[in-house]
Amino acid sequence: MDLKLKYALKRRAAVVVALAVALGSLTGVEAQNKAAKSFLWKVQSGPRVMYLAGSVHALSADVYPLSPAFEQAFAASDTLVEEIDLGTAGLLGLGPMLLSKAMYRDGRTFDKAVSKETHDLVVKHMKGLPMATELIRPMKPWMVMLTLTALQVQQAGLDPKFGLDQHFFDRAAKEKKAVIGLETAESQIDLFDSMPEPLQEQLLRSTLDELDAQSQELATTVAAWRRGDATTIERDILRGFQKYPAAYQSLIVQRNHNWMPQLDKCLARTTPCMVVVGAAHLVGPDGLLTLLQRKGYRIEQQ
Repeated sequence: MDLKLKYALKRRAAVVVALAVALGSLTGVEAQNKAAKSFLWKVQSGPRVMYLAGSVHALSADVYPLSPAFEQAFAASDTLVEEIDLGTAGLLGLGPMLLSKAMYRDGRTFDKAVSKETHDLVVKHMKGLPMATELIRPMKPWMVMLTLTALQVQQAGLDPKFGLDQHFFDRAAKEKKAVIGLETAESQIDLFDSMPEPLQEQLLRSTLDELDAQSQELATTVAAWRRGDATTIERDILRGFQKYPAAYQSLIVQRNHNWMPQLDKCLARTTPCMVVVGAAHLVGPDGLLTLLQRKGYRIEQQ
């Protein structure tokens, strides 16, 4: 497998919405779509502070330097919290493990695991890729979904090495700040691999539904993220989950609840944490911002 594709799969194994970004249009959370806002929130519990950023996992170099709000939040924090500790998720260890779980070992094949309609749609989307049919034949549906997502990111000229989480991980390593992972890379892969095949196919169909639209809207989405246009981001990114509630529950809702105890710990510290997670996790009635507000924490977009 191409090295860049492996890297993209590693960086996005947690969330199907590869370029999900944070929003402010939240049930119970006041949207703040004013000029000069960033996709970053200050969360407070009395004098205790935590910064919560919605990450775009693949970007281009021209989004840097970031807005001063991001820089100030990072400077004020002595600990970086991300979905995984990227220092423990190297390609040499992750690649073989990913492939061992992502490929059928019992004689089944992708074309037999999903409907003919789904298979034909995948082949159509991979048209022009050499040996596309043979490439996907041994893959489980979730791996096909990640492959399509990674290819789309590459075709759009975006790169995980410029993703917000990678950027701050590199900064934290350089400045010797502590890094905490909410999950492990293996647990993220297991999240997909443990899904029943019908749910894997549902997730794949959700991705297929969005690919064409996202190809046209990707630049618009990144531009909206840069200017803090939360309403546009919500509309463009989260609508795909509306048709696939089981995938939404598995990938977003359950993980948000799993992460809350660690966020509570951050808010009990005397020095701030900066939390950077896939920004789809921040949004809506089940998003982290709403969950934090329900617990009585004060929230303000920066």
